[in-house]
Amino acid sequence: MIKRALFRLAGLAAFIALGAGSAYAIDGTEVMRKSQSLFQGKDQRSTVTLELINADGSTRKIVTKRMWRDMKGADGYSAKTVFFTLFPPDSKGVGFLIWDTADPAQKDQLWLYLPSLRQVRKVSVRDQDDAFMGSDLTFADMGQRLIEEDAHTLIGEEDLDGMAHYVVESVPITESIYGKKRQWIRKDDFTTSQIHYYDRKQDLLKTQKITWIRDGDLRVYKELDVRNVQTGHRTIYTITDLETSVGLDDGDFSERALKRGYRGR
Repeated sequence: MIKRALFRLAGLAAFIALGAGSAYAIDGTEVMRKSQSLFQGKDQRSTVTLELINADGSTRKIVTKRMWRDMKGADGYSAKTVFFTLFPPDSKGVGFLIWDTADPAQKDQLWLYLPSLRQVRKVSVRDQDDAFMGSDLTFADMGQRLIEEDAHTLIGEEDLDGMAHYVVESVPITESIYGKKRQWIRKDDFTTSQIHYYDRKQDLLKTQKITWIRDGDLRVYKELDVRNVQTGHRTIYTITDLETSVGLDDGDFSERALKRGYRGR
């Protein structure tokens, strides 16, 4: 009940902030809703390569196979994702399973499989804020926060790389390690080009730049470039071998699937 009341207050605050006399024909919540409703296919299978770059320039590479399925709210979930580590050899078979909830009052569910222990471990709510595979995004970042978990305000419009963008500031209503996020979202197709993450002290923590695969109505990440401005660490996520609408089902996103590992097509 408390969370639902906060959601209503956040919506009222956004209405008051923009008001009937707003210079914009759209508000921050609607921009975010459009950006999260981009068509990505019914499901996806791809290779995700992480290049971890330390402040001293040294690098490490991790290669994973990623599968994703749009749940459309079925069984209370918006999406399910699984990662299987392919490289380096000493991490091969490590798996991560993410079930994104469709209910803002519920937490996402995450599981980790360690082949050396032959054990699936559920990731606690606290641990979801840990770095994903040592990268600059957390386990929670690898999912997607629901619209209702933040209060969104359209704070301006800017050109970025020659394209017109909405700039939306999102302040968390539910628990988050971030004090706020600022997102640059293209006006023509509502893809997100850039995100700035601020810590709870409202200091800039990290930046993220996103490039996209555009194929008809399809919009899918091609590369994420994330930089932690406080530590100097950087991660480049590159998506290759993309297949969409390949016919994945719930059995591909289970604890049993984690233990089985990736077996190719």
